[in-house]
Parts: sequence; C-alpha cells; structure tokens
Amino acid sequence: MRFPTLDAILPADAREDRKITLIDGEKEQRVLSFRRLRERALGVLGALQRRGMGRGDAMILCLGDNERFLEMFWACVLGGIVPVPLAPGTADEHRRKLLRVFARLGTASVYIDTPALERLEGFASGSGLTGEAARLRAAALAPGSLDVEAPGRPVEPAPDDLAFIQFSSGSTGEPKGVVLTHRNLGANIAAIMEAAAFTDRDVALSWMPLSHDMGLIGFHLNMLACGASHAIMRTELFTRRPLLWLEQASQRGATVLCSPNFGYEHYLRQFDAKPPAGLDLSAVRLVFNGAEPISAALCRRFAQALAPHGLRANAIFPVYGLAEASLAVSFPAPDAALETVWLDRSVLRTGLLVRPAAPASREGVEFVKLGRPVPGCTVRIVDSHGTPLADGTTGHVSISGENVSAGYHRDAAATARSRSPEGWLDTGDLGVLIDGQLVVTGRAKDLIIVNGQNYHPADIERIAQEVDGIDANRVAAVGVPARIGATEGLAIFVVHRGSLEDFVVRAGALRRAIAQHAGLDVACAVPVNNLPKTTSGKLQRFALVESFERGDYDATLAALAALDPSRSPNDAADTAEGAAPSTATRLVRICAPLIVTQRITADTDLLEINLNSLTLARIHEAVEREFPQRVEVTDFFDYPTLRQLAGFIDARHH
Repeated sequence: MRFPTLDAILPADAREDRKITLIDGEKEQRVLSFRRLRERALGVLGALQRRGMGRGDAMILCLGDNERFLEMFWACVLGGIVPVPLAPGTADEHRRKLLRVFARLGTASVYIDTPALERLEGFASGSGLTGEAARLRAAALAPGSLDVEAPGRPVEPAPDDLAFIQFSSGSTGEPKGVVLTHRNLGANIAAIMEAAAFTDRDVALSWMPLSHDMGLIGFHLNMLACGASHAIMRTELFTRRPLLWLEQASQRGATVLCSPNFGYEHYLRQFDAKPPAGLDLSAVRLVFNGAEPISAALCRRFAQALAPHGLRANAIFPVYGLAEASLAVSFPAPDAALETVWLDRSVLRTGLLVRPAAPASREGVEFVKLGRPVPGCTVRIVDSHGTPLADGTTGHVSISGENVSAGYHRDAAATARSRSPEGWLDTGDLGVLIDGQLVVTGRAKDLIIVNGQNYHPADIERIAQEVDGIDANRVAAVGVPARIGATEGLAIFVVHRGSLEDFVVRAGALRRAIAQHAGLDVACAVPVNNLPKTTSGKLQRFALVESFERGDYDATLAALAALDPSRSPNDAADTAEGAAPSTATRLVRICAPLIVTQRITADTDLLEINLNSLTLARIHEAVEREFPQRVEVTDFFDYPTLRQLAGFIDARHH
C-alpha cells in the first residue's frame, strides 16, 4: 500500500485497536492507541499555531523522551512544520552539533528539556559560544510548557513537500541534513512493507532512538503504515539492561526486532553472564541487522545463543540502507538463510574483479550478502568516473529511485558532489553485486562507524591535536574492523619517535580527550614512524586499515598492553605484601581499562566523572564476571566509589 503523504499514515479514523507501547522501565510503560496519538499531536499543534508557527517552519526535536518526541513529531507533520530529529548526547561534540544544526537552519524552534538546555549553556560558556547558546535558548520550547487544550488545524501537504530533515547520526563533522519529501518516504515505506512482507499482524519492538532513521522510519512510520502495534524501548534502558529487550519481546510475542551490530554484541555479553530463563522467541520472524558493517560471526553467534529459546535459524535479516534513501536500499528474502561470501582482500579494489578466498584463510575476508534492491530502488556499481561495472567487480555503490533524497538542506555543493549528472546518488560505500545480491566491502569516504553512529576522522583528529605532544598532520583516526570486537572500533595512529613508555602516557591523554569531547572510546592507540600519504600529501587512511588487518601492529600493541598503567596508585596501599588483592583493588583493575576519561582509584566517584550509560553497562558486565550475581547496575548509584562498592560486595559475600 502506497501513502502519498505522511499525514495519511495517521488519519482521523486511525485504528483504536492498534497501539504504541512506550517502555521506560520494566514497570514503567505507557500505551497510546494510534487514534490517541493523533489527538494528542493535534493538541500540541494547536499550541504551536497559537505561537505563530506554521507551514514551512522548522522544529528541532532533541530529547530522549519518546512519548514527547512522538507528540511533537506528529504535531509538526500534521501542521506542515518540518521536524528535525537530533540525538540528545552527553559529549561536548553532541552539544556542538546541536548549535551547528540550529545555525544551519537559520530559523528554527528547538524542543529540548530544561536540564539538557542548561548543560548546553554550561558547555557554551566554556567554549566561547555563549551568543549561539543564547539564541538557541530564545527559540527553545520545554516539554510540558505548551497549552494543549484546543486542537490545532491540520494542513494538507503535497507529495513533494518537505516532510522532515534527517541529519547524519554521528556527533562530529559539519552536519549535513538529508531532505526527505513525503513522496520519498511514501515510496520507501511501501517498498519496506513489500520486501519484508509486513502485515497488520506483525508486532514490532525497537530500542533504536527515534532520532535515527531505522528507529523513526523503519520501526515507527512503517509500523503505523501497515497497521502493526509496536513497542519502543528507551535507548538508555536497553544500554543499562539489555536482557530486558528480549524479555519484552517474549512477553509481547514480538515478530520483528532490530539492532545494529553493536547491540547484539552488547546483549550477548550480558546474556553470557546471566543466561535468562523462560524466553519464548518462537513468534519472531525477522531480526533486522543494519546501520553499520555486519559481522557474520556475530549473526551466527546470536542465532545460536537464542535458538534454545525458540529463535528460528533464518530469522536474522541483514539489510543495507542510508538516510539519503529514506532508509532501505536492499533486503534479503524473508526467511532466507544468512548468506556470506569469502573474498581475497588483496584484489578488493575499484575496477577489479573479486576473487574467492578459502574460508578463514589469512588472505580472505567474510562479507554478508545484503539481498536485492527493494522495490522502486535501483542499485548499480560504478568506477571512479561513474561508468557502470559488470557484476562481480568492486566499485562505488550508487542508487536511484523515488525513495532517494533530492539533496542536502542548504548545501548545494555537497548535493552536487554526491550525484552523477544523470542523478545517481553515490552512497559513499564500496561494494560488488554477486548473484544479484549487494555485498558492501568498505567505504570510499572516510567515515568511521562506531555503535551505529557516523564520525568524521578530521574532527576526531582535531581533538587529538589539542593533546600535548601531538602535532597537526601527525595523527590519523580510522575505523578498524571486527577482530577487536564484533563492531568497528576507533583506532588512533600517531607519529611517535620516542619510547613505548612515553607513548603510553600520551595515549592515556589522547583517550581522555577524545572521550571527553567526542564521547568515544579509543579501541587502540598505535605509534607509527610515519603516516602513509599520496604524492600530493593526502592522508591514505585505508592503508593504515590494511596494515592493521594484516597484523603489522600486533607486536607493538601487545607491548603497549604490558606497559598499560591500569594498576591504581592505591594498589600497594590496599594490598599487603604477599596477600591476595583486596576487593577494592580488584575492582580498580577491572574498571581502569574501561574508563579512559581519567585515572581511576578506589575512591573515585563514578557518578561524578560523566560516564555514559554504555560505559557504565560495560563496567557492570565486567564486575559481574568477577563477582557473579552480587552486583546490580542500580548498586553503582548506591555505592558510587569502588571502595564503597567493595564493602557492599564483601558484606554480601559474608
């Protein structure tokens, strides 16, 4: 079924028997029928219209409360106001991005909660951006501040009107806003429903943020369009309690789930530590995996781990898409087995035919087949000049179709760079068509994808250059592949001519700076004699990735690990000579490698050092492995220092 405009997805006679469940906790859940959502959105629209907002105005949505987000999103859609979803982050670069997007839009209102606004102003005052923050405050609307008594007047959009602007999901770089029309979205939603065989009998569950296109388009708009009830779990809740995700799926009889690669890995770490009992996943027919490079090994591990709980072997559903495509580009056939191919990495170059490699061989790399183009979207592989290449040849992945965005908001140069004269969009990815299926082999652009978010190397390198002893043009940020984990990680290569002992100190400062300003953990910092560059001086980041994959830096990284000062200065005081280390000392040794923002001691207050929720969840997992079934995540809030937590653990043990 094809909807000409988004407002048709949520009509006045929206089904009362279909609902959205908003999960903020195991016992904190709210339910909205489709019809009630429209009524509440019209109340918000009335408040906006009384403030003078109308067709064509922009509204930035920057908040984590999914219920408030949906009310405002649909108020904007129904009133012809252009919503601009943004992820609310805790790092400085997330706040900088909000200010950049606000400036790029020219004029916009900002829907943001008061604590987040106050934190933004604190960041701005220390960064010379008080003027920008003051302008944003003047345009800010806080949840709960609107008079929603009288409903607003919906407008009737045209198919080619702008529906919303989707900015890139990462926190760094000059933000590019993908403009999506009602026609773009209607075409892709219809394609998704057909390619994945969605019906109103499906029950979906997602923890993806609504600021992300998979969360908003794939697991909300698409579900409304096919009349399927769906549940949206707060992202922070999944981060803290990943096991709750599939517990909820079991309780609800969910048929469709989704996550990027890193989410499956995060779930399995907790699953391995505390295998749940009583799960029934027999209703699940599709488990979407997208938004970042897909690990075949992780797909298999997830399927095998959940098979005893009823998950079908063919439920894993690896997909490819991007915001510029309104989300979906290629899907496999529903219920098809996971298909992979091993290719010789030495010939994965644009214009060269791929060559099969023996599975698990040193020269081979395994890629997941991502299916065929969804209806209405066309995929072709081209060389560096835009000339189409034969199947089996590696090249640039280009797409066209009604679902493809016309360009980037107020950025004609970026729009022109991304498109061929015939209108084909360059996705920025490299790939090959094998047996009609798309295989993505890498990226032509220098984006780094970590935990499903896009990051620009130049911005990470700018942060690194602020660290004492790291000079401009002597540092490179790249994404390194799955051998350090099932998801891509951030590696920093630094030109260093001194001792490894000296580099360990510099690497620690580097990790702290990047964690503080970009909210990213550095998977590995690598000293190198020089950085590979072209004859014109352009940095060749891909050459660093190739060297990393070959294992050229393994010996250096092992030596650095042996020198890592993760042992706390308090260790000696806490441990008598010849005695077993105290619980506090053991906790410090567990936590120090996971907290890169500062040196950790037994008396560090973990709640005062601005840990993100994913880091706290990983700390809990590591502590759980050392002290099984003695600590819950909530105990960190009651015993915030490791010394206090140690006392709690010791008391429970005795």
